[in-house]
Amino acid sequence: MIMTVTYSDVMSPELEQLRDAIGSTGMIDTMPDEFYQDLIDYGIETSEQFEDAYQGSYSSGAEFCETMVNDCGDLEQIPNFITNHINWDDMWECELRHDYFMIDGKRPGDKRFFSKYF
Repeated sequence: MIMTVTYSDVMSPELEQLRDAIGSTGMIDTMPDEFYQDLIDYGIETSEQFEDAYQGSYSSGAEFCETMVNDCGDLEQIPNFITNHINWDDMWECELRHDYFMIDGKRPGDKRFFSKYF
């Protein structure tokens, strides 16, 4: 007996509704279906939740951490010879990944970051 597996290209109504709602915000370009499914898996089901949680696009957790700290202005008073030795990957792994999550975008190195508190 031969079994055939058929994959559907039809998007579920929940994914389609979320994709359309997020698209109307203008905050991101169209993403693969897996992106929207990941959002739903993390509990983001409306454009309002998306807008509250979305932190931007970065190439890594390290880049996200460094940008976040720079945006807060916390590094302005610290000399470069010290800030050059901050391990931003460790900061992501040990500190911020508990409060944020990332989802892969369309291309390799395109990571989208979200707060877990929306």
